[in-house]
Amino acid sequence: MVCVSKFGSLALVCADNPGAFLGTNDAQAEGELDATDLAKVNLVLADLGYAVVPEELLERDYDGPSLLPRHVQRPSWWHRFFGMF
Repeated sequence: MVCVSKFGSLALVCADNPGAFLGTNDAQAEGELDATDLAKVNLVLADLGYAVVPEELLERDYDGPSLLPRHVQRPSWWHRFFGMF
């Protein structure tokens, strides 16, 4: 799955829905994300001008300004740049 940010040229590549695995390495270890396919997708995204952000980084806490809904108790960089499903 490829997710494109609402802000700027950021993209996320993940094996399933975001958060289904602990990150890229976990998805690869489980056999759900092929390294060759991931490299191809990353290359295409880079050619299109996207910066690919690892899912692990997007799960880190975000403490900057935002207009996130009050029910979001622990905002992450995912919330900041990709929004919520």
